[in-house]
Amino acid sequence: MKFFQTVLFTVFVAGSALAQDFAPFQNEENYQVYMDLKAVTNDELPVEIVPPLLSADSIEFQMPRIVPGTYDVHNYGRFVQNFKALNSKGEELKARRLDDNRWMILNASKLYKITYTIEDTYDYEESTGIFEPAGTSVEDSVFLLNNFGFVGYLKGMDDMPFELTVNKIEGFYGSTSLVGDLGESQDVFEIENYFTLHDNPIMYCVPDTATRMVGGAEVLVSLYSPNNVVSADECMKHISEVLDATADYLGGTLPVEKYAVLIYCVPLEEAGSSYGALEHHTSTVLYMPEFDGERFYSGVRDITAHEFFHIITPLNIHSEMINDFNFIDPEMSEHIWLYEGVTEYNSHLVQARSGIYDLTEFTEVLKDKLDQADGFNTDIPLTIASKFTLDFFKDEYMNFYQKGALAGMCVDLKLMELSNGEYRLVDLLKELGDMYGPDTFFVDENLFEIITEHTYPEMREFFARHFEGAEPLPYAELFETVGFSYWEELEIEQLTLGNVELGFNFETGRLKIEETQEMDEFGKEMGWMPGDEIMEFNGQPVDLATISDVMGDFYENTQVGDKVEILVARPQEDGEYKEKKLKAKAQLGTYIEQNILQANPNPTPEQIERRKLWINQ
Repeated sequence: MKFFQTVLFTVFVAGSALAQDFAPFQNEENYQVYMDLKAVTNDELPVEIVPPLLSADSIEFQMPRIVPGTYDVHNYGRFVQNFKALNSKGEELKARRLDDNRWMILNASKLYKITYTIEDTYDYEESTGIFEPAGTSVEDSVFLLNNFGFVGYLKGMDDMPFELTVNKIEGFYGSTSLVGDLGESQDVFEIENYFTLHDNPIMYCVPDTATRMVGGAEVLVSLYSPNNVVSADECMKHISEVLDATADYLGGTLPVEKYAVLIYCVPLEEAGSSYGALEHHTSTVLYMPEFDGERFYSGVRDITAHEFFHIITPLNIHSEMINDFNFIDPEMSEHIWLYEGVTEYNSHLVQARSGIYDLTEFTEVLKDKLDQADGFNTDIPLTIASKFTLDFFKDEYMNFYQKGALAGMCVDLKLMELSNGEYRLVDLLKELGDMYGPDTFFVDENLFEIITEHTYPEMREFFARHFEGAEPLPYAELFETVGFSYWEELEIEQLTLGNVELGFNFETGRLKIEETQEMDEFGKEMGWMPGDEIMEFNGQPVDLATISDVMGDFYENTQVGDKVEILVARPQEDGEYKEKKLKAKAQLGTYIEQNILQANPNPTPEQIERRKLWINQ
């Protein structure tokens, strides 16, 4: 960044000290952006943008309406306040707000600088509807800079380079996959274009970081834990094995030089139910409830496993819809099943192949996806749900992590069947990645023809029936090839908890009884009541970190007739809770179980070989 005196360039004679401090020479080559973390007032961060020199009479400034990976309209421009377009003398040009995300600037040939303040989404006065990992945070102790939430661009000029300067608080470190000139008080990043700027979040806070090399790439874990409950080192220990497994699955080398995992934690009582991650090409942002224990770290591991695989899709394999993404009015791809579904499938497959999951755990993952997929509309083809995910089929989006993942699995098993085990999904992904890479794209409507050309003629009919059409995926047939038995529905007996509906109270951090309308005899003997919150189960404390182990112990070690004691907190009329111990004898319940998936205890030699090829078990 360069500073010039008045004799070289006219600086502002009116306005704030910030405006006087940031007065770079305007050129035709790039945008120059300045964010001052020290100048925040009322959770509003001031942003200054010096755009390239213009000759047009008018120009439109835009903030993103939607960003890749969210598949939802967020309207980031609605958080902009005090928008001004200024000439080189500091005089305000006429600018008219067109809608939430667009401003028309008149007399644009004289435009020198755009200034505004922008509110963060986490502390916005009303519900924003923005998935937290795609949000922004401006706090004394942490800044989460999802850059698309702070910086805009001029219409038609988003392919030009950006120089981003961040004036930071003493002791703060900016964790990112961007490479920049990092100083004691300022960081400067030279960025290729707006897509790259939006795609590289930065988290500023007192650093808690861990790094290691994986497959030739530097992987950074940066953690913000407000109460210092969890640590970056422990996160790295848990995700290292899945990162290594991913590199091994992809042939030992990763297609990136640096990857950043940014983990933003909030106290459990403030977390709500919306946590998870937003992927980027070379980084991911995780928004997580802050609690210690294996459940937190395994959650970070599983989420990171998914996000990390986005270095394949869509970084190396994507259509024109992503390559030329329109942040205001994007056209959706038909292949979210590829970007999210295949990514989700691979993130679990590598954990099975590396032994992180045993056979039972991997089977449970698949069964859970089968169950979850049943909750969506089975009459909507995957390609149609994808293409219209922003409007008609918005409620179907989460199915890409369920049925989409299962569809990816079916492609894998089908390719192994057709090739007699010689060719797998990973081989297809490697070929497509080599063919296209980050800088080129396939034509969206031609993907199935491209895959068929690289694999087997039978795949075209497979896609037509199960992806473009709504015919159910052939689970039983494909599972049989790897020695698994599958039943869509089966009557079973197992220990019952009373056939009650469970939920979770994020304020108290406890499991909660939601509904008792279909309660069975065990539930009636136990005396469940709606609102009961479980504190202890057979003397073992129950919370998010322990629930899996406690319930696993119950199902594995409890016999019919054994005494079951559960300590609950029962809500009272005054809003307080009263502890009450509930007792009953363990009973079996009869259920119609959906989606039974079991490893065949007597597989054929061919099934054993195929299963070994599939999951290395």
